[in-house]
Amino acid sequence: MHLHSLELIGFKSFADKTLFEFHEGVTAIVGPNGCGKSNVLDAVRWVLGEQSAKALRGGEMADVIFNGTDARKPVGFGEVSLTFTNCGSELGVDWHDVRVTRRVYRDGNSEYLLNKTLCRLRDIQALFADTGVGRSAYSIMEQGKIDLILSSRPEDRRTVFEEAAGITKYKTQKKEALRKLEATEANLLRIGDIIKEVKRQIGSLQRQAGKARRYQTLHADLQVLDTHHSRNQLDKLEAELEQARTAIARLEEAESEAHRKIEAGENELAAKRRSLDEVDGEIGDARAEVQRLQNEIAGLRNQIEFNRQRAQETGELIERYTDDIAAAEAKRSEQATQLQEADALIARTNQLLVSKEQEVERLSEALQAARNERAEKEEELRALQLSLSKLESRITSLESDLTGVRARRDATSARITELTKSIGEGNAALQGARADLTAARAAMETERQTAEQRKENLRAAEERLHENQARVANAEKEIARLERTIAEKQARLEVLRQMTEEGHGLEKGSQAVLKGLDDPERLRPAIAGALVASLNVEPEFVPALEAALGRNLHAVVLRDADRAAEIFQQLTTQKLGHAALAIAELSGARAETQPTELPIGAVAWAIDKVDVPAELQTLVGNLLRGVAIVSDLGAALQLKRTVPALHFATLGGEFISAAGIIFGGTAAAASDSMLGRKAIITGLEAECEGLDTERNAAVAARDQAKRELETAMSTVEEARRSHESAHEKSSRSGVEILSAERAVGDEERKLAHLENERNTLDQQVGQADDRIAELECELQAGKKDLESEQGLQVAAEQARESARLREEEAAEKLNELRLAVATERQRHESLVHHREPMAAREAELADLIAARRADIATYQDRLARQARESTEAEASISGHESELELAEQNAAGLAEQRTTRLKAVTEKESELRGLRDSLNDLRDSRGKDEVRQTQLQLRIENLIEHVTRRYQVDLREFAADTFAFQKTLSAMTKKREAAIPETWSVERPNHQNLEQIIAELTRQLDNMGPVNLDAVHEYDELEERYRFLETQ
Repeated sequence: MHLHSLELIGFKSFADKTLFEFHEGVTAIVGPNGCGKSNVLDAVRWVLGEQSAKALRGGEMADVIFNGTDARKPVGFGEVSLTFTNCGSELGVDWHDVRVTRRVYRDGNSEYLLNKTLCRLRDIQALFADTGVGRSAYSIMEQGKIDLILSSRPEDRRTVFEEAAGITKYKTQKKEALRKLEATEANLLRIGDIIKEVKRQIGSLQRQAGKARRYQTLHADLQVLDTHHSRNQLDKLEAELEQARTAIARLEEAESEAHRKIEAGENELAAKRRSLDEVDGEIGDARAEVQRLQNEIAGLRNQIEFNRQRAQETGELIERYTDDIAAAEAKRSEQATQLQEADALIARTNQLLVSKEQEVERLSEALQAARNERAEKEEELRALQLSLSKLESRITSLESDLTGVRARRDATSARITELTKSIGEGNAALQGARADLTAARAAMETERQTAEQRKENLRAAEERLHENQARVANAEKEIARLERTIAEKQARLEVLRQMTEEGHGLEKGSQAVLKGLDDPERLRPAIAGALVASLNVEPEFVPALEAALGRNLHAVVLRDADRAAEIFQQLTTQKLGHAALAIAELSGARAETQPTELPIGAVAWAIDKVDVPAELQTLVGNLLRGVAIVSDLGAALQLKRTVPALHFATLGGEFISAAGIIFGGTAAAASDSMLGRKAIITGLEAECEGLDTERNAAVAARDQAKRELETAMSTVEEARRSHESAHEKSSRSGVEILSAERAVGDEERKLAHLENERNTLDQQVGQADDRIAELECELQAGKKDLESEQGLQVAAEQARESARLREEEAAEKLNELRLAVATERQRHESLVHHREPMAAREAELADLIAARRADIATYQDRLARQARESTEAEASISGHESELELAEQNAAGLAEQRTTRLKAVTEKESELRGLRDSLNDLRDSRGKDEVRQTQLQLRIENLIEHVTRRYQVDLREFAADTFAFQKTLSAMTKKREAAIPETWSVERPNHQNLEQIIAELTRQLDNMGPVNLDAVHEYDELEERYRFLETQ
């Protein structure tokens, strides 16, 4: 079988169709890095069944499809085909060529093809079993695979040897057969368990199926009865619903008619009420007119009666006044005489009184002039006092303003003093805050420098830490490298030792002897081991000594010579191959015939280049006697001619015996060379010891680096803490600087505010000084005006006092004259007083006579006027009585009209009340019918929903099956052992009995509890499965 070609389409970096043809002798693919060698290997492994995307250096299987570049689009699938030729004998198929294809799509689907025919991966694996062709077989070797095999465990290498030996296929078949047997046994056990379980389930399902069948039977009967009964109920309810709808429609029509009548009646009633209101208005007007006329007639009659009474009283008064006139005229005559005498005396006193009164008038005028003068002086004085009061008020106001301004100026000056003091304190505080700020900034700079220094220390410590970490990491890497190298060396050493112990490279017979033949426990104590295992040779002399020893290298050293015959007997009997046994005691003494001098041109005697145990020195010495080592075959031939009795072995592995026979060439790899393997073992042991020493030194260096790392970490931690502390102090200093800057700003703002306030107050003090000067000037002017006014007031008071004195003198004279006038007037008045009663009496009598005569005339006029008024009133009464009669007749007629119209309104209201009551009755009836309609609709909906939910039947579409209904009802009636009543009929069944039957069936179904309706089908399936399992 020969690998003919590899075809790739859209696989990884092979976007286009790529064909690799492998001609005879091609065993490897080489090329520069990145040219796709690994992708070719991945393609071979993938087409042979690799299932791990990670093993193909991907995340998922779709990653093997070409994913596109900047210049090319991705493809939709990836395909790899592998073609083999001359496959008939190797694969046992009829084809000469075998083409294996694997294709995968981006949606995750994939397929395998064998000669373009779809197949399974298992078919491909079975086809190539034991051929060395597979996803992980030894026929495909990637980089490092050979070294991995050499350094792997023996158990792992055994797999390679088994595959090369061709037994992997049979082991796989054996595993598959054993797996199938185990699966069969497990299935048999499982079948037994399943049969038991199924048998147990059959019992439970049988009960459930029986219950389900009973339930189905009862449910079917109930469905037939209930659906027919529900259909009958539906028809009745729908008929009742239609009747209710008809009644509601009829009542709605009646309501509409009643509404129309009520509306017309209300319109008519409104018109009648308006007419009644009009009549009420006319009646009110008529009654008001009647009342007016009655009031006027009553008033006129009262006036007539009053005039009559007053006429009677007036007549009596006229008679009495006539008598009074006669008596008064007699008294008047007597009184006139006395009055003439008094008049003469009064005339004389009157002349004297007139002269005195003239004097009094003159003095009164003088007094009045004095009073006017005094008043003028007082007025002037009051004016001066008023002006003086205003000046005093003005001066007081100016003094008050001056005092206030001075007080405010003093307060402002005090505030300025305080501000000056505060400004001084503020300047001091500002200087202190600035000093604090400067100190804080200096401290900040110090802390910053300290932080920078500590940061630099931290950086240096971290650099040392990183250097130590790098040293530790390098030491760890070196230790790992050394341990990996030691592990590789030891693994290889172990393999070589095991090969040496097992006798690899020896004859099969010798290997069998080393293994102890059929009785290892008995034979192994007599076997010292392979002869070659006891020899130590320098690597450069291995070919020469192997050539010198020849087949003797296959010898096995025996401790007991008596075992030799037995061993050869078993080798011959069992046909285990040839063997060579070396027995030290049979070697005898070492011969001394070897020349003592090494021939010129030879490298060394062969025996001198072998390190042999003491017990085997004689044996090995006899084997290597007379063997000289030369550099090459030409030197050996030349020396052979010179010293023909010696044996010569070359460093290249050629050997010339004493008889002149030349041996040469090679047939085994270096690893199969027994002495070479021994030399390799020795070299590996030395290398392992050296590597152990290096590893120990590396471990010590690592430990030292770790200690230094810990010290560096402590130093870094300390430096970090120190740096953090310095940074924290620097941060605090920064906060202090901010606080100091804030304090400086506050102080500067406060100082500026104080300066502004002081400047403002200074301006206010200047303004106050100007105001004080202005007020002082005004005050001085006011005081001057006050002094002038005060002088005028004194002069005015003096003038007033002079005028007062003159007034008092005139008043005194006037009072004296008035006293005289009063005395004279008193006398005159006394006379007049005595005359006045007489004149008054005479005047009174005259007045009385005139008054009585006037009264009599007035009373006579009044009597005449009252008589006329009474006559006019009587005439008015007659006219008003006629009008009153007409008004009363009109009011009575209107009252009759109101009564008639009120009766009509009352009757219309009664009629409307009746209509409204009828409408309410209609509404109540319609409401009841609508409630009845809603109830019927709910009953219908509930009935339909009940049948639909319980039987999945549309009751409206249900067609009654009279035969099934009668049959079911008869059967149920027989079960109840009750005869069907004579009145029973299909068309009109006994409703009560039917409902009882339905209720009983429903109760029976409810009492059955939960029912598994699938139990019947499950029971049949389980029964069939049980029979099937029983027949297995």
